[in-house]
Amino acid sequence: MDNTTQDILIKKYLPESLWEKAMQFRINSEHLKTLSDVIILILNSRSIDTDQEKQSWFDLLGLMNEEQIERLRDILTREKQKLEEIERKYEEKKIEIKKKYLLKWQNMNYQKTMSNIKERETGNKEKEEAEADALLQNM
Repeated sequence: MDNTTQDILIKKYLPESLWEKAMQFRINSEHLKTLSDVIILILNSRSIDTDQEKQSWFDLLGLMNEEQIERLRDILTREKQKLEEIERKYEEKKIEIKKKYLLKWQNMNYQKTMSNIKERETGNKEKEEAEADALLQNM
């Protein structure tokens, strides 16, 4: 299969976000048509991380029977789901930590603001007392 035909099939059967990545590999045209979901899973897999490994899996697809392809699909789907679950938990934990520190920071700012107000009030009170004493002395 020439590159032009492969590029056309990639654009037809794969999401646009993977076109550039997929064009780096030799992928059988029949697999692009019939196993595009498996190809997408291979391209996005974190456990199949090198280009050489990905190419090996694309090459092996032609040698695999239906049961093997189904097991590969299942493994890669579970990997994707587990990673999404981990990402979701990580995001939730990140939000929880941000809230905790935001509350702590807000509390520190509140205490600092209250301290500044008390200092100003004390300064104003002392000033008012000094002015009152001065007025009394001028009488």
